[in-house]
Amino acid sequence: MAYPSLVLHLLISAPGDIPSTDLTTLRKTVSQWNLNFGRLVGITVLPVSWTEHAVAEFGERPQAILNHQIVEESDLAVALFYDRLGTPTGEAESGTAEEIKVLVDAGKSVAVLTNSGPRPPLGDEALQERTRLTAYLGGLRKNALVQDYKNDAELVAHLNNFLSRATAQFQQSIEASKRAELDNPDPSEGVWPRAEVRETMRSDNKGRLKTERKWSLVLHNTSKGPASDVDFAFEGVPDNALFRVSREEGPLGTIPPGQEARFPLLIAMGSPDAVECVVTWTDATGKARTTKATVRT
Repeated sequence: MAYPSLVLHLLISAPGDIPSTDLTTLRKTVSQWNLNFGRLVGITVLPVSWTEHAVAEFGERPQAILNHQIVEESDLAVALFYDRLGTPTGEAESGTAEEIKVLVDAGKSVAVLTNSGPRPPLGDEALQERTRLTAYLGGLRKNALVQDYKNDAELVAHLNNFLSRATAQFQQSIEASKRAELDNPDPSEGVWPRAEVRETMRSDNKGRLKTERKWSLVLHNTSKGPASDVDFAFEGVPDNALFRVSREEGPLGTIPPGQEARFPLLIAMGSPDAVECVVTWTDATGKARTTKATVRT
């Protein structure tokens, strides 16, 4: 069954020595999370990686190109380490280290997970690389929670916890932005008045065609919610001029979002060409609002 969903890009960042089984477990866990929880919260996590989504390009250092293509566009990331830190990029200790920094500096969630399972003894060159990784992770642990996993079960548990927490933070930020929109409404939204005319052709008792004009005052609700307790008044109408509408006393009721209310507008020779119309209404949060515009005939 189809359902609306917010899609988040999850960057998979890892040096080349990460076991392929770990990457398979990661992708499988994300897929299962989407199926089991994503539908409930309206979020889909889409894994991205340079091995699958990077495009050949010239003009910059390779890692900078990757940053522009996939890293900066990602919403969250999982960084996996085994024994290698990776090749220095000129800006950071390795490509994965630079990707972590780019995303953390952008305020995005990054899970750093290290495989601590059993492995064969390391040779001299591999041991030196492991020493680089240990030093890097030691510095990272001063400002971040780096978690180890010994097997697939622990990796799956870490991933599920990270996805649930990170997506919950996204939901909170979305709700906060919605509240901010309600607290600071768009000034272009409102119940806007305008005049409209409809012309019809009629014949008089001598068979001559005449144009008959019927003016209307239209109140258009452009806000995202219903406008209730709608009322309006004209300003600047001379005492001896006819410029009014045919309406019942009291508020006009509620205008749904995107809908209009229409009232016969009575004008005559000598009526002003334009008057100010002040519309008062209550928005979906219960806040009293006012919209003012010039109505021209």
